[in-house]
Amino acid sequence: MRKLVSRSTSQDLLRSAGGVLLGAGAIVLLARKSGHGWSSFALLVTVLIPAALLYVLAVRDPGEADGRTAAPAQSVLAVTAVLLWAVALVAFLDWIGASTTRTLNLAAVFAVTGLLGAYATVRARVAYTALLAGVSLVIAWLLVWSKILDHPSPDTFRWLLLAAAAVLLVGSLALALVNARGSGELATTGGLAAVVAGVFGVIFGAFTGFITLFASSTSSSGAQSTYRAVHKIGGQQRLGWDIYLLVISLVLVSVGARMRVRGLGYVGALGVGAFVISVGAQITRIETGRGPSHDVLVWPLVLLALGALGLIASAIRRPPDSQ
Repeated sequence: MRKLVSRSTSQDLLRSAGGVLLGAGAIVLLARKSGHGWSSFALLVTVLIPAALLYVLAVRDPGEADGRTAAPAQSVLAVTAVLLWAVALVAFLDWIGASTTRTLNLAAVFAVTGLLGAYATVRARVAYTALLAGVSLVIAWLLVWSKILDHPSPDTFRWLLLAAAAVLLVGSLALALVNARGSGELATTGGLAAVVAGVFGVIFGAFTGFITLFASSTSSSGAQSTYRAVHKIGGQQRLGWDIYLLVISLVLVSVGARMRVRGLGYVGALGVGAFVISVGAQITRIETGRGPSHDVLVWPLVLLALGALGLIASAIRRPPDSQ
């Protein structure tokens, strides 16, 4: 029995390493030969063959003995193949003469990549590819709407992310109810989209704050025009978005811990960290040209009070009477 387990483990490790090395080699060769003598067809073949081979090996693998779980090497091959397919699809666009920077073309690349990832989840029972599928489809969603709306504002992107998050979270719940594979990973993708909607303002607000401080310290007409242009775009961090970021992050951490979905916990922790940066650095004040405050009001006191109340309430809550 030990010999069988050892042999199976070694074969699995060799299969995993072989798949990763084949994919890495294809990408390195593509990088070195792009624009250096090889035709677009040769470049396409360089990455298409490994992508197709690894994908077929992953979806045709019978998996573990129970018939319901993907083998470790199967998961590695599927993830590697889906990532390679994204590169291969871009190379395909170049081969047929289509623009590789056009918004709808890139949306099609991510949409097909998402479908390949979803099929790998269903057919090969690989949960990780559900995460890749979700991320790819969210990117495709944003690209399509950026084309439809013609350069939407940052605030519009926030609402598009929230819409995508809602769809993904509802979809993950539906999968969980039927005990389908990939529900946790799809929920993680939805949580990530929800958190990014809040984090987006922190990043853009920090940039806006820098421009504001720079414009206030100089009389340059260029700095002033940049200041007006940036503030006209929108997307700054506001009190409402700080509250949203804190609440959604706490919900994700709590739900992730209760449902034992680590991805949700990680995403929630990322959101809490972004919230701490936002209120700690006082992004909302800096982006309006005001300097940071050293007062304990409002956020420091509110957070400390709510934290203390939560711990006290959990300590004094009486357990339900046992029957």
